[in-house]
Amino acid sequence: MLAQNTVYAANQTGSSGAVTHTIINENNNHALGDLIKQNGLASFADESGISAAETGRPAKDFIDISSNNGSISKDEFQLMKNQYGIKGVIVKLTEGDSYRNPLAPEQIANAQAAGLKVSVYHFSWFANPQEAAEEATYFMNYAKELKLAQNTSFVNDYESVNSPNATSNALKFADTLKAAGFKNVYHYSSKSWFSSVLDMTKLGAKTCWVAEWPLNPSNDQLLHTGNASWQWASDLYFPELGRTRQFDISTDYLNAFS
Repeated sequence: MLAQNTVYAANQTGSSGAVTHTIINENNNHALGDLIKQNGLASFADESGISAAETGRPAKDFIDISSNNGSISKDEFQLMKNQYGIKGVIVKLTEGDSYRNPLAPEQIANAQAAGLKVSVYHFSWFANPQEAAEEATYFMNYAKELKLAQNTSFVNDYESVNSPNATSNALKFADTLKAAGFKNVYHYSSKSWFSSVLDMTKLGAKTCWVAEWPLNPSNDQLLHTGNASWQWASDLYFPELGRTRQFDISTDYLNAFS
């Protein structure tokens, strides 16, 4: 399989000639949703940001973070929880088979100390069943090292490899985790990819976390209510933490992450 600093090849468009090469390292590892932003696979929220203090928005149940979000203290997590109702956080653990989020231990410990439910995600690059199983093993090994419970929710963040076998590969990823006792496995991608690359009917609608960012998200117009959760913006900020520190925010329909 691919070794440390190996070049990862991903077909972003599905056409045989459009292949992008990426070397995974701390400088270019992907925050959840980054490729969706770059490729316009979901509608963008207002670039000025959405304040967590605003009313009339969809439920602010959980955020997702990576090393790109930097260190977040216990007190900052408690502010999110006590002042704004955040109940959970999904922390990026791994990417491919060579990248580990170095801030994950600190981010997880501080979130747990603040009383938030912690889930974890893996940014996937697998293009066949063998790679899917190997990436799942890499993911779970870091989770075991961090002593995460087996009932933790694990997420396959699938938004990079447009493969005709994407769904079967994703199922292999999930089955590998489940065989090791990690039964709560979910799949994240954009509405566009769930419509064209990943087969939600085979994955199971209740295991899918869908990203779609309306220009004006409202609690009167909830989307993807038949799924596990809906990521409805990427630019939520908490006033006390400053407008430039923005977070992905989601509504959790099944309490899978909150």
